[in-house]
Amino acid sequence: EAPVLTTKEAAERLGVSVRRVNALIAAGGLQAERFGRSWMVDERSVEERVALDRGPGRLKMDERDPGNLVRYTLMNRNHSVLDFTYNRRTRQTADLVVREGSDWKPLGIGLRERDPNRYDLAAWISARSIPDLRPNLSPVLRETEAANAADLMFASWGLNLSDQYWFKPEGADLDWHAINYFENGYEERYGEMLLDGSRTAAPGVDAGPRCSSSPDSATPGMLPKTWTRENGVDYLVKGGTGGENREPYHEVLASRLLARLCDEGEYVPYELVKRHGRAYSRCATMVTAETELVAAADVLVGFGVSEGRDPYHGYRKACYELGVPCAETLIGKMIVADHLMANFDRHTHNFGLIRNVEALDGYRVAPLFDHGCGFYSRATVEELLVGRYLWESHPFRRYPSQQLALVEDMGWYDPQRLDGFLDEVVEVLAENPGADGRFVEAVRGQTAKQIETVNDLAAERCAVFGGFGQVP
Repeated sequence: EAPVLTTKEAAERLGVSVRRVNALIAAGGLQAERFGRSWMVDERSVEERVALDRGPGRLKMDERDPGNLVRYTLMNRNHSVLDFTYNRRTRQTADLVVREGSDWKPLGIGLRERDPNRYDLAAWISARSIPDLRPNLSPVLRETEAANAADLMFASWGLNLSDQYWFKPEGADLDWHAINYFENGYEERYGEMLLDGSRTAAPGVDAGPRCSSSPDSATPGMLPKTWTRENGVDYLVKGGTGGENREPYHEVLASRLLARLCDEGEYVPYELVKRHGRAYSRCATMVTAETELVAAADVLVGFGVSEGRDPYHGYRKACYELGVPCAETLIGKMIVADHLMANFDRHTHNFGLIRNVEALDGYRVAPLFDHGCGFYSRATVEELLVGRYLWESHPFRRYPSQQLALVEDMGWYDPQRLDGFLDEVVEVLAENPGADGRFVEAVRGQTAKQIETVNDLAAERCAVFGGFGQVP
């Protein structure tokens, strides 16, 4: 009996979508037999198709321009993880070849006990680069002559200050220790442009090499931001949106709240800095040359917690299997903090774990970071005053009350630690020269309601699990 493949397996062999496989079957390009509602594809016809697609005059991934197909090796420090072909036009990947350093692969490119998946690799690469709609990106693309944000990232090998992964071009003789940003310097000129759109080179003056040797090109997110180094410390500087420029102030306010809820090391403290007459928030990097940030999105992919499954319990189970200490308590702190600040922008790429990059162990919960969208930063005064502002919680449940209810044990929570915080809300937000006084008071009032809700839940939980402030 001839060996057969599912349409999904055939798609992976061919480097196309399942829809394309079905189209080939319908057109007679692949031999297949229907079993019930599914097609089983003749493996030999798939191999013949692969040979045809790679024959003279035919390029991979239906790409006609050979210049769009680039061969890279995904590296972790100096460990060769896998080789792959990248399509610069479609941003797809193909022809994955696992290398001897595959143990050092990112968790997010397939199930952790299996070989990497090209679809997850393409998604992982996409999540690594600057979004194409990032403000102030266009002038940097013009200066560097990059076609898009992904090209900009590959121009500096995909290096960043969150982990040690990078892309080595085929045939390149590069050593991670010579090029990484932890042990070496980096270009800050393009960061200024990404931050506020300013040009740092006068017209007609040679601006230097047409590349962006900077961690900025592999630092995602929609807010304008840049990395700077001061006295040997790397800082991420983030801006806000619009004339009111709320986000930096709200980020600092979130740090004030987390200082009351969390222990030292459980959150990233932010401070306010002024650059070119505008306020920005700033924080130091949370990782070193020996550690890496593993986004929750990668953990979920690695453990097969796909869309439609319960991400909360799936993530908790993954943390348990990885031996993450105090995971349930620290996840609970994140949920409570997000509820108190009405944070609608918690997603699986701005929380996660930290691990030792060489030993691939020592997993711990990453400090909480990225709260600029909290405290009603996108709400209008009118929406807050009349109670028409509704926010969705993320990433575990859509409705805030349902997500908050996931926190079962609140023995760590002490309501007295929030005494006086409402005064800090007014103090921090009133520093913003673009803030409306009515908005500040409305945020104070809404935050008071959020505190009341959390206090009520804590009283219920502590009646079952124990008194306030007793961390299990």
